[in-house]
Amino acid sequence: MRVLTKSILVFTCLLLGLTVVGAQPRNRAKPPAPATPEANPQKAAALFEAGQEAHAAGKLEDAVNLYSQALELDSSLWQAEYQRAAAYFSLQRLPEATSSINKVMELLKEFSDSPDLKQVSAKAQTLRGEIAFASHQLLDAEVAFRRALELDANHQRAHSGLGQVLIANNKVAEAIAAAKAAMVAGDDSALIYSLLGHAQFRSKQNDDALANLTEALKREPNNPQALRDRAEVFLARNDVTRAAADLQALLAVEKSTATMFRLAALYRTSKQYDDATKLYQQVANADPSNQEARTALAEILIESGKAENAVAELEALIKINPNRADLRSQLATLLVVNQPDKALEQYQEAAKLAPDNLNHRLGIGSALVKLKRFDDAIATLKPVLSQSLKDDQMYTARANIATALFELKDYPNAAREYIWLLDYLAKRGEQKKTAVTTYLLGVCFDKFGDFEQALKAYQQFLSLATSEQQLEIEKVKLRLPSLQRQIAQGQGIKRKK
Repeated sequence: MRVLTKSILVFTCLLLGLTVVGAQPRNRAKPPAPATPEANPQKAAALFEAGQEAHAAGKLEDAVNLYSQALELDSSLWQAEYQRAAAYFSLQRLPEATSSINKVMELLKEFSDSPDLKQVSAKAQTLRGEIAFASHQLLDAEVAFRRALELDANHQRAHSGLGQVLIANNKVAEAIAAAKAAMVAGDDSALIYSLLGHAQFRSKQNDDALANLTEALKREPNNPQALRDRAEVFLARNDVTRAAADLQALLAVEKSTATMFRLAALYRTSKQYDDATKLYQQVANADPSNQEARTALAEILIESGKAENAVAELEALIKINPNRADLRSQLATLLVVNQPDKALEQYQEAAKLAPDNLNHRLGIGSALVKLKRFDDAIATLKPVLSQSLKDDQMYTARANIATALFELKDYPNAAREYIWLLDYLAKRGEQKKTAVTTYLLGVCFDKFGDFEQALKAYQQFLSLATSEQQLEIEKVKLRLPSLQRQIAQGQGIKRKK
């Protein structure tokens, strides 16, 4: 068997800062397949070098084409396959990147074991993990990162990649350990400080989180995740001014609806109604069908003592323009909190004028829930679910259906709706709503006797709840001892093992 030797062909991995060496393959049991007439290793090497130059210049499509040409002439040129995988990854062509990195792993099996091969394999496994993570293949990503660390225990990117996977799998304590291991290995990047701070924030280690998120922002002042998380840490410390500053900085980086809502809610809580109104109005202007923004605007008018003026103005406009469905809907939105009966009338008129506007039907359902006409609300809203709804409209419909089912004591069906709502909220990182919904889901499980699921939901609620849910926290703490006794006694629904 031939030992690993350095080859003339040495390349620098442009994206990963990696230098690797060629190696001589070990003898096969079977003779190698005869070279095709087109095989030309020297020309393949030249094309590979040209691909490297294009790659360095950011011409990724050109680089992919050159690497592919090189591989047509020499399919054993694993360096070109590796670089092609990296280029595909940068282009977010993830299926092609997966195929290429898998070919690299097969090609590397042809070489004898050695320290050099372990180093190269560790870096290839790390790239494989990053591609799998970007493809939402979390199990494959974790396996690849762990294999990379078996080969090179100090591989920084493998540690940080593993940390990201663990966060995605809600294994926060393990993610903290992975991030710290990356730092011990020498990782001093904004990414690793942001990752560690995020994990610490998730585990309510706010002082440590603040320190690490600040370090991340020293290295990368516009890091969106660090700005978002540090704002939440400041809010947990009741430092509204600094939280607002971070959210304003985040909006300058990425003007997302979620961030605008978060900052507007902060302004609203601190009674800065004009600033909150401006943000909600921006969302409503950009998307007139956004129910959450329109509802918030109406609620701000009520909270700031301007509801009567707004109602009077809208009523006057409706007298002049009785066929304006949008005016009737706006008036209904203002009335639905305190005068749901009048809101229902306005939503119904709006629905007659504009029957294709699903927001009016959603409004009718919301008003019926407020009026405690739960059966009517369900009958109105369930047919809407089959329509082409936007995500926030679907949330509004299902939230009202869940409330109606809960109040009707139809706990199994209410639980199904709450599970859908939790999936929606998880994708948006809305912790407050997630906490409340998790509590209600726990109550549903508890009511129909699925005590084990109720316990899980209650425990999850306690991990998410803030002082704003103090009443619910106390209720859960009072319920837990007796619930645990019931489970220990074998009471409740039995699930198949």
